[in-house]
Amino acid sequence: MRAVALLVCGLCACRAPLSELDGAFYSWDRRDVHCAVEIDDTAGWQWTDIADGLDRARDRGEVLEVLVHRPGESMSWDGFEQLLAGVRERELPFVTASEMTVGTGAGVALMYDDWYLDIWLAAQPLLDKYQARATIYVAHYKWFEPAEKAKVRQLAEAGNDIEAHGTFHLRGPGYVEDHGVGSYLDEEVVPSIDLLAADGYDVVSFAYPFGMRTDEMDRAILDTGKVASVRALTKPQELRANPCPR
Repeated sequence: MRAVALLVCGLCACRAPLSELDGAFYSWDRRDVHCAVEIDDTAGWQWTDIADGLDRARDRGEVLEVLVHRPGESMSWDGFEQLLAGVRERELPFVTASEMTVGTGAGVALMYDDWYLDIWLAAQPLLDKYQARATIYVAHYKWFEPAEKAKVRQLAEAGNDIEAHGTFHLRGPGYVEDHGVGSYLDEEVVPSIDLLAADGYDVVSFAYPFGMRTDEMDRAILDTGKVASVRALTKPQELRANPCPR
């Protein structure tokens, strides 16, 4: 019987329902360490899970923070449009990282991570259709060519929020263990913020690559005064350390 229970647990990953992942819901408590729940198709959430999360945000006046890497690829177009339509059906506003520093009320924070500029631009007509906006955490900006920077500008002009996601997209805890938190700030974090700021983006948040964080890293980044918040991820995975503070 115990073996059967363990097998069932393995098949369902023994995880809490999405609507019970408290770290993914921002209750306007002014916390500076945020977490998003990754809802790419490989994460295994069903629409009913996501819908229950949207209902919780609406009913409790919270913001549900969700991450999609590549609309149309990491999440199917049908699933992505279902998400956008579900937000609108519940009359929830789309909230950006910048707005979470000043506002209040129920909403959904749709987030993209990494450097998939063409994919994000291809998704923009759907965002426009549902009056949606995304917070886009951009990595590798240091190496963007002028044409790529122009695409970031186009995304920003469409109403999306441009934020920092690392210079090299490093697994932070391992790097800090080997090189120290000061080197992590100097090589990975600060240039990622400063280069975007130099191009006119009002950066208020840094998202950890792979969602990997520690308390030491949180405090070091926030103590620079360059951002108001950091963002991790709720779902533990192999190679991901301390995914979300309790």
